[in-house]
Amino acid sequence: MKEIYGAIDMGTHTARLLIARVEGSPSRLVPLERRRAYTRLGENFDPSGERVIEPAAMDRALDELAGFNRRLEAAGAGQVHAVATGVVREARNRDLFLARIHDRTGIRVRSIAGEEEAALTAGGVLHALAGPPGATLIFDLGGGSTEFIYISGGDAPVVVSIPLGAVLLTEGFLTADPPGENEIDRLFDHIDTSLDTTLLKGIRGQGIQEMVATGGTATSLAAMLHDIPVARISPERMNGLRIERLEIEALFKQVRRTPCDERARLTGLDKGRAKVMAAGAAAVIRIMDYFNRRDLAVCLSDLLEGILIEVIEGEKDG
Repeated sequence: MKEIYGAIDMGTHTARLLIARVEGSPSRLVPLERRRAYTRLGENFDPSGERVIEPAAMDRALDELAGFNRRLEAAGAGQVHAVATGVVREARNRDLFLARIHDRTGIRVRSIAGEEEAALTAGGVLHALAGPPGATLIFDLGGGSTEFIYISGGDAPVVVSIPLGAVLLTEGFLTADPPGENEIDRLFDHIDTSLDTTLLKGIRGQGIQEMVATGGTATSLAAMLHDIPVARISPERMNGLRIERLEIEALFKQVRRTPCDERARLTGLDKGRAKVMAAGAAAVIRIMDYFNRRDLAVCLSDLLEGILIEVIEGEKDG
Protein backbone atom coordinates (compact mmCIF):
# COMPACT_ATOMS: atom_id res chain seq x y z
CA MET A 1 0.00 0.00 0.00
CA LYS A 2 1.40 3.39 -1.03
CA GLU A 3 1.86 5.89 1.78
CA ILE A 4 -0.45 8.90 1.94
CA TYR A 5 1.06 12.30 2.78
CA GLY A 6 -0.55 15.56 3.81
CA ALA A 7 0.80 19.10 3.45
CA ILE A 8 -0.68 22.29 4.91
CA ASP A 9 0.21 25.93 4.29
CA MET A 10 -1.14 28.41 6.84
CA GLY A 11 -0.78 31.75 5.06
CA THR A 12 -1.93 35.34 5.45
CA HIS A 13 -5.24 35.02 3.60
CA THR A 14 -5.76 31.31 3.10
CA ALA A 15 -5.11 27.92 4.61
CA ARG A 16 -4.42 25.22 2.04
CA LEU A 17 -4.33 21.44 2.18
CA LEU A 18 -2.85 18.87 -0.21
CA ILE A 19 -3.31 15.13 0.29
CA ALA A 20 -1.20 13.03 -2.08
CA ARG A 21 0.46 9.68 -2.59
CA VAL A 22 3.77 8.85 -4.25
CA GLU A 23 4.00 6.65 -7.31
CA GLY A 24 6.52 5.50 -9.88
CA SER A 25 10.26 5.68 -10.34
CA PRO A 26 11.36 8.40 -10.40
CA SER A 27 8.84 9.31 -7.75
CA ARG A 28 5.95 11.58 -8.64
CA LEU A 29 3.22 13.04 -6.51
CA VAL A 30 -0.35 12.02 -7.28
CA PRO A 31 -2.78 14.53 -5.69
CA LEU A 32 -5.79 12.93 -4.04
CA GLU A 33 -7.48 15.99 -2.58
CA ARG A 34 -7.00 19.75 -2.34
CA ARG A 35 -8.75 22.17 -0.02
CA ARG A 36 -8.57 25.94 0.36
CA ALA A 37 -10.14 28.01 3.14
CA TYR A 38 -10.15 31.80 3.49
CA THR A 39 -9.09 32.40 7.08
CA ARG A 40 -8.10 36.09 6.61
CA LEU A 41 -5.39 35.94 9.28
CA GLY A 42 -3.94 39.20 7.96
CA GLU A 43 -7.10 41.17 8.69
CA ASN A 44 -6.16 44.30 10.73
CA PHE A 45 -2.69 42.85 11.25
CA ASP A 46 -0.90 46.24 11.10
CA PRO A 47 2.61 45.09 10.04
CA SER A 48 4.23 48.35 11.15
CA GLY A 49 2.54 48.41 14.54
CA GLU A 50 0.79 45.76 16.63
CA ARG A 51 1.58 42.73 14.41
CA VAL A 52 -1.02 40.61 16.20
CA ILE A 53 -3.35 37.96 14.77
CA GLU A 54 -6.82 38.83 16.04
CA PRO A 55 -8.77 36.29 18.14
CA ALA A 56 -11.58 36.06 15.56
CA ALA A 57 -9.04 35.26 12.84
CA MET A 58 -7.46 32.59 15.02
CA ASP A 59 -10.86 31.01 15.61
CA ARG A 60 -11.63 30.96 11.88
CA ALA A 61 -8.30 29.28 11.19
CA LEU A 62 -8.73 26.71 13.96
CA ASP A 63 -12.16 25.72 12.65
CA GLU A 64 -10.81 25.26 9.13
CA LEU A 65 -7.78 23.28 10.30
CA ALA A 66 -10.02 21.00 12.31
CA GLY A 67 -11.85 20.32 9.05
CA PHE A 68 -8.54 19.67 7.29
CA ASN A 69 -7.63 17.21 10.04
CA ARG A 70 -10.84 15.28 9.47
CA ARG A 71 -10.03 15.04 5.76
CA LEU A 72 -6.51 13.80 6.54
CA GLU A 73 -7.81 11.14 8.91
CA ALA A 74 -10.41 10.00 6.38
CA ALA A 75 -7.72 9.68 3.70
CA GLY A 76 -5.46 7.69 6.02
CA ALA A 77 -2.56 10.15 5.83
CA GLY A 78 0.39 8.69 7.69
CA GLN A 79 2.45 11.87 7.65
CA VAL A 80 1.31 15.49 7.86
CA HIS A 81 3.75 18.34 7.28
CA ALA A 82 2.45 21.83 8.01
CA VAL A 83 4.09 25.25 7.69
CA ALA A 84 3.12 28.81 8.60
CA THR A 85 3.99 31.65 6.23
CA GLY A 86 3.08 35.29 5.60
CA VAL A 87 1.92 37.30 8.60
CA VAL A 88 1.99 34.22 10.84
CA ARG A 89 5.78 34.23 10.97
CA GLU A 90 5.77 37.97 11.77
CA ALA A 91 3.07 37.89 14.45
CA ARG A 92 3.97 38.68 18.04
CA ASN A 93 1.43 36.07 19.16
CA ARG A 94 2.62 33.44 16.67
CA ASP A 95 3.66 30.89 19.30
CA LEU A 96 0.29 31.14 21.03
CA PHE A 97 -1.48 30.59 17.72
CA LEU A 98 0.65 27.57 16.77
CA ALA A 99 0.16 26.07 20.24
CA ARG A 100 -3.62 26.46 19.90
CA ILE A 101 -3.49 24.65 16.54
CA HIS A 102 -1.66 21.71 18.12
CA ASP A 103 -4.02 21.59 21.10
CA ARG A 104 -7.09 21.61 18.85
CA THR A 105 -5.93 19.31 16.01
CA GLY A 106 -2.73 17.56 17.04
CA ILE A 107 -1.02 19.08 13.99
CA ARG A 108 2.38 20.64 14.58
CA VAL A 109 2.83 23.69 12.37
CA ARG A 110 6.35 24.95 11.69
CA SER A 111 6.91 28.65 11.00
CA ILE A 112 9.33 29.06 8.11
CA ALA A 113 11.33 32.04 6.85
CA GLY A 114 10.57 33.59 3.49
CA GLU A 115 13.74 32.20 1.98
CA GLU A 116 12.81 28.64 2.89
CA GLU A 117 9.29 29.22 1.59
CA ALA A 118 10.74 30.39 -1.73
CA ALA A 119 13.01 27.35 -2.05
CA LEU A 120 10.17 24.93 -1.30
CA THR A 121 7.86 26.73 -3.72
CA ALA A 122 10.49 26.52 -6.46
CA GLY A 123 10.79 22.78 -5.81
CA GLY A 124 7.06 22.34 -6.34
CA VAL A 125 7.04 24.46 -9.48
CA LEU A 126 10.04 22.73 -11.07
CA HIS A 127 8.59 19.30 -10.26
CA ALA A 128 5.34 20.26 -12.00
CA LEU A 129 6.91 21.95 -15.03
CA ALA A 130 9.76 19.41 -15.40
CA GLY A 131 12.53 21.92 -14.73
CA PRO A 132 13.36 25.38 -16.10
CA PRO A 133 14.14 25.93 -19.82
CA GLY A 134 16.88 28.44 -18.96
CA ALA A 135 17.45 31.34 -16.59
CA THR A 136 14.13 31.35 -14.72
CA LEU A 137 12.58 33.66 -12.15
CA ILE A 138 9.78 32.17 -10.06
CA PHE A 139 7.72 34.42 -7.80
CA ASP A 140 5.03 33.51 -5.30
CA LEU A 141 2.76 36.44 -4.49
CA GLY A 142 0.94 35.69 -1.25
CA GLY A 143 -1.18 37.65 1.17
CA GLY A 144 1.65 39.03 3.28
CA SER A 145 4.84 38.55 1.27
CA THR A 146 6.31 37.72 -2.12
CA GLU A 147 9.07 35.18 -2.53
CA PHE A 148 11.42 35.22 -5.53
CA ILE A 149 13.82 32.51 -6.63
CA TYR A 150 16.18 32.87 -9.58
CA ILE A 151 17.59 29.69 -11.12
CA SER A 152 20.27 29.67 -13.81
CA GLY A 153 22.22 26.61 -14.91
CA GLY A 154 24.28 25.00 -12.21
CA ASP A 155 24.66 28.15 -10.14
CA ALA A 156 23.21 28.27 -6.63
CA PRO A 157 19.65 29.67 -6.66
CA VAL A 158 19.19 33.27 -5.54
CA VAL A 159 16.31 33.54 -3.06
CA VAL A 160 14.67 36.80 -1.97
CA SER A 161 11.61 37.41 0.20
CA ILE A 162 10.00 40.85 0.56
CA PRO A 163 6.96 41.97 2.62
CA LEU A 164 4.72 42.59 -0.40
CA GLY A 165 1.39 40.77 -0.30
CA ALA A 166 -2.12 41.23 -1.68
CA VAL A 167 -3.78 41.43 1.74
CA LEU A 168 -1.33 43.92 3.25
CA LEU A 169 -1.44 46.05 0.09
CA THR A 170 -5.24 46.07 0.15
CA GLU A 171 -5.48 47.01 3.81
CA GLY A 172 -2.70 49.57 3.57
CA PHE A 173 -3.77 51.40 0.41
CA LEU A 174 -7.18 50.43 -1.03
CA THR A 175 -9.81 51.53 1.48
CA ALA A 176 -12.50 52.76 -0.95
CA ASP A 177 -14.73 50.36 -2.90
CA PRO A 178 -13.84 50.64 -5.73
CA PRO A 179 -10.50 52.34 -5.02
CA GLY A 180 -9.83 55.90 -6.16
CA GLU A 181 -7.06 57.23 -8.41
CA ASN A 182 -4.99 58.56 -5.50
CA GLU A 183 -5.12 55.17 -3.77
CA ILE A 184 -3.97 53.39 -6.91
CA ASP A 185 -1.11 55.86 -7.41
CA ARG A 186 0.07 55.37 -3.81
CA LEU A 187 -0.22 51.60 -4.21
CA PHE A 188 1.96 51.59 -7.34
CA ASP A 189 4.56 53.82 -5.68
CA HIS A 190 4.75 51.50 -2.68
CA ILE A 191 5.11 48.39 -4.84
CA ASP A 192 7.85 50.00 -6.91
CA THR A 193 9.75 51.06 -3.78
CA SER A 194 9.42 47.56 -2.29
CA LEU A 195 10.81 45.95 -5.45
CA ASP A 196 13.78 48.31 -5.68
CA THR A 197 16.08 46.21 -3.47
CA THR A 198 19.71 45.37 -4.06
CA LEU A 199 19.14 41.63 -4.43
CA LEU A 200 16.32 42.03 -6.95
CA LYS A 201 18.43 44.51 -8.92
CA GLY A 202 21.09 41.82 -9.09
CA ILE A 203 18.62 39.30 -10.51
CA ARG A 204 17.32 41.83 -13.03
CA GLY A 205 20.85 42.43 -14.25
CA GLN A 206 21.42 38.71 -14.94
CA GLY A 207 18.78 38.39 -17.62
CA ILE A 208 15.64 36.23 -17.43
CA GLN A 209 14.52 33.78 -20.10
CA GLU A 210 11.36 32.63 -18.31
CA MET A 211 9.14 34.01 -15.56
CA VAL A 212 6.75 31.77 -13.61
CA ALA A 213 4.13 33.06 -11.18
CA THR A 214 2.43 31.02 -8.51
CA GLY A 215 -0.01 31.77 -5.68
CA GLY A 216 -3.71 32.64 -5.55
CA THR A 217 -3.45 35.94 -7.41
CA ALA A 218 -1.60 34.43 -10.38
CA THR A 219 -3.95 31.45 -10.54
CA SER A 220 -6.99 33.72 -10.46
CA LEU A 221 -5.60 35.98 -13.18
CA ALA A 222 -5.00 32.99 -15.45
CA ALA A 223 -8.46 31.55 -14.75
CA MET A 224 -10.15 34.88 -15.44
CA LEU A 225 -8.20 35.53 -18.64
CA HIS A 226 -8.72 31.97 -19.93
CA ASP A 227 -12.40 31.94 -18.84
CA ILE A 228 -11.97 28.96 -16.50
CA PRO A 229 -14.65 28.63 -13.78
CA VAL A 230 -13.40 28.30 -10.20
CA ALA A 231 -14.74 24.75 -9.94
CA ARG A 232 -12.54 23.67 -12.88
CA ILE A 233 -9.28 25.14 -11.61
CA SER A 234 -6.70 22.35 -11.17
CA PRO A 235 -2.95 21.86 -11.64
CA GLU A 236 -3.59 19.76 -14.74
CA ARG A 237 -5.50 22.64 -16.33
CA MET A 238 -3.50 25.60 -14.96
CA ASN A 239 0.18 24.57 -14.86
CA GLY A 240 2.04 26.21 -17.72
CA LEU A 241 -0.77 28.51 -18.89
CA ARG A 242 0.59 31.78 -20.24
CA ILE A 243 -0.77 35.25 -19.60
CA GLU A 244 0.38 38.53 -21.12
CA ARG A 245 1.08 41.80 -19.37
CA LEU A 246 -1.31 43.78 -21.59
CA GLU A 247 -4.09 41.29 -20.82
CA ILE A 248 -3.42 41.59 -17.09
CA GLU A 249 -3.45 45.39 -17.28
CA ALA A 250 -6.82 45.40 -19.08
CA LEU A 251 -8.25 43.02 -16.48
CA PHE A 252 -6.80 45.11 -13.65
CA LYS A 253 -8.58 48.22 -15.00
CA GLN A 254 -11.85 46.30 -15.03
CA VAL A 255 -11.37 44.87 -11.53
CA ARG A 256 -10.28 48.14 -9.90
CA ARG A 257 -13.37 49.96 -11.24
CA THR A 258 -15.79 47.25 -10.13
CA PRO A 259 -17.23 47.17 -6.58
CA CYS A 260 -16.20 44.10 -4.60
CA ASP A 261 -19.64 42.42 -4.57
CA GLU A 262 -19.84 42.65 -8.38
CA ARG A 263 -16.19 41.66 -8.79
CA ALA A 264 -16.89 38.41 -6.93
CA ARG A 265 -19.18 37.31 -9.75
CA LEU A 266 -16.48 37.41 -12.44
CA THR A 267 -15.66 34.03 -14.01
CA GLY A 268 -12.52 32.50 -12.54
CA LEU A 269 -12.43 34.66 -9.41
CA ASP A 270 -13.18 32.95 -6.12
CA LYS A 271 -15.40 35.26 -4.07
CA GLY A 272 -13.03 34.88 -1.10
CA ARG A 273 -10.28 36.55 -3.13
CA ALA A 274 -12.36 39.34 -4.67
CA LYS A 275 -11.46 41.97 -2.08
CA VAL A 276 -7.68 41.62 -2.57
CA MET A 277 -7.67 41.00 -6.31
CA ALA A 278 -7.02 44.59 -7.42
CA ALA A 279 -3.94 44.93 -5.23
CA GLY A 280 -2.70 41.49 -6.24
CA ALA A 281 -3.05 42.24 -9.96
CA ALA A 282 -1.28 45.58 -9.49
CA ALA A 283 1.65 43.78 -7.85
CA VAL A 284 1.93 41.28 -10.71
CA ILE A 285 1.95 44.11 -13.28
CA ARG A 286 4.68 46.02 -11.44
CA ILE A 287 6.79 42.89 -10.95
CA MET A 288 6.58 42.21 -14.68
CA ASP A 289 7.51 45.82 -15.44
CA TYR A 290 10.43 45.72 -13.01
CA PHE A 291 11.89 42.70 -14.81
CA ASN A 292 10.83 43.90 -18.29
CA ARG A 293 8.62 40.88 -19.01
CA ARG A 294 5.76 40.88 -21.50
CA ASP A 295 4.35 37.51 -20.47
CA LEU A 296 4.72 34.75 -17.90
CA ALA A 297 3.67 31.19 -17.15
CA VAL A 298 1.40 30.28 -14.24
CA CYS A 299 1.83 27.27 -11.97
CA LEU A 300 -0.74 26.09 -9.46
CA SER A 301 1.67 23.51 -8.02
CA ASP A 302 3.85 25.29 -5.48
CA LEU A 303 4.75 25.26 -1.80
CA LEU A 304 2.51 22.31 -0.88
CA GLU A 305 4.12 20.08 -3.48
CA GLY A 306 7.54 21.40 -2.51
CA ILE A 307 6.99 20.43 1.12
CA LEU A 308 6.19 16.83 0.20
CA ILE A 309 8.97 16.57 -2.37
CA GLU A 310 11.49 17.61 0.29
CA VAL A 311 10.11 15.00 2.70
CA ILE A 312 10.20 12.23 0.08
CA GLU A 313 13.73 13.11 -1.06
CA GLY A 314 14.84 13.19 2.58
CA GLU A 315 13.45 9.71 3.13
CA LYS A 316 15.34 8.43 0.09
CA ASP A 317 18.54 9.90 1.45
CA GLY A 318 17.94 8.38 4.85
